[in-house]
Amino acid sequence: MQTSRRDFLKMAGSLAAIAAAGSGVTLSGQRITRAADGSHPLTSNDPTLHLLNRITYGPRPEEVERARQIGVEAFLEEQLNPETVDDSAMDAILATTPILFMNRRDSYALRDFGGRAMRSLREGMIERAVHSKRQLLERVVEFWSDHFNVVHDDYANDMVVFYREAIRKHALGNFRDMVLATAQAPAMLYYLDQTYSDKDHPNENYARELLELHTLGVDGGYTETDVKEAARALTGWTVNDGVEDGFYFNPDMHDTDEKTILGHTMPAGRGIEDGLHLLSIVANHPSTAQFVCRKLAVRFVSDAPPDSLVERMVQTWIETRGEIKPVLRVLFTSDEFYAAAGQKFRRPLDFFIGARRATGSEILNYWWLHGTLEELAHLPYGWYPPNGYPDVAAAWKGTSSLLARWNAATLLTHESLSVGANELRTEILERTGHPGTVGELVDAVATQVFGVPLPAEQRAAFVEYAAEGGDESTSVDIHLLIRKVGTLYGMMLASPIYQWR
Repeated sequence: MQTSRRDFLKMAGSLAAIAAAGSGVTLSGQRITRAADGSHPLTSNDPTLHLLNRITYGPRPEEVERARQIGVEAFLEEQLNPETVDDSAMDAILATTPILFMNRRDSYALRDFGGRAMRSLREGMIERAVHSKRQLLERVVEFWSDHFNVVHDDYANDMVVFYREAIRKHALGNFRDMVLATAQAPAMLYYLDQTYSDKDHPNENYARELLELHTLGVDGGYTETDVKEAARALTGWTVNDGVEDGFYFNPDMHDTDEKTILGHTMPAGRGIEDGLHLLSIVANHPSTAQFVCRKLAVRFVSDAPPDSLVERMVQTWIETRGEIKPVLRVLFTSDEFYAAAGQKFRRPLDFFIGARRATGSEILNYWWLHGTLEELAHLPYGWYPPNGYPDVAAAWKGTSSLLARWNAATLLTHESLSVGANELRTEILERTGHPGTVGELVDAVATQVFGVPLPAEQRAAFVEYAAEGGDESTSVDIHLLIRKVGTLYGMMLASPIYQWR
């Protein structure tokens, strides 16, 4: 059941009244606005919930309980060391998608390997984000997937290997190692035309994005000459299907003359060493530390993170030579992080995954799933420019974007209770349990959506809606439960409180 734009705008006013009271957030038909102090009714005074809102795709009640039990710092350390977290249930889910673990030779041998690989890649990303106990890892993998964005429909199986071996493998490791892995990945070599770059015709596409997007940043101090010299240093980095991982350095294609890049001279007569030297220069450059640390702070703190925090992250980056885990530890334990409750707007995919985590709902028809994510304008691995999906609220606000969220929330909640099991599946009723009163019903739904019950100011309006003229003590029978539970989930998920975290 799709909601029209006109109906959505009519519903916006009542949704605002229900969800925004006292939240510092209002939904006003055309746009979402926030109070100047960025306050949030759930997380402003609850550091545990704030941390979980940022390092997960939406806190599950059991995660909130465990974090309170062992403490915020201990929970963060578990997430920073995902190998210590038992994720065997996730392994069982992924076992049904073997293409995610194949090497490129085996995947090329599959029938329709491209279509199967892209579908598996997208479904695998979503399933991990929904079900994995290693939530921070999944959030960081998504960050680096945007940072080193690769989309190439003709080489989808190479994309599977790229996001597994270059991104996931190094997501919490060393940045220079990740840069090298991405530079030698066939998916990247094809995507930015590096595989065709030789000494007679150096291709600048990859060299330019390496400096502008992957390392120094557009204001990082490099020149057009640096781009051209970097392209020369990388000549001969290509793909050869006879090599197991696909990467091959062809010395006959390489420019062996002297080069000078960012003040560093590379002597004549070298081969692959030129490219390796280049990657070390840019990965360890001070501008790279500034650029990447600020991007991490934008993703996990606010759209305009405090310079004080970024500088401490940069200092840690330099001291550890680009070790990612210590930098994240500085970020997530900082006063600036805990002062930023309510200052990040969920991106559409973040919203969709969070809604699935809250409801236990699943779209079983892949093309229905694909269409829903396209309507949200955030299809995994569907952003064709090399800069990755945008990361700030301004890119995602607007009537059409909010309407798409409403439709997705409706699909995963109200509609999932009435559509046949061949299309949708949901755990809404199981997760809600058997509340005896309207107050218990509202609290049960809120706990699934937000991780905790709502404060009184927000709770009251939902109680009024569910009680149909009664109050929180109104008894809940099976008829009232079926009438109200799906819409309660949907309205909470579509509320402004849920969009900001």
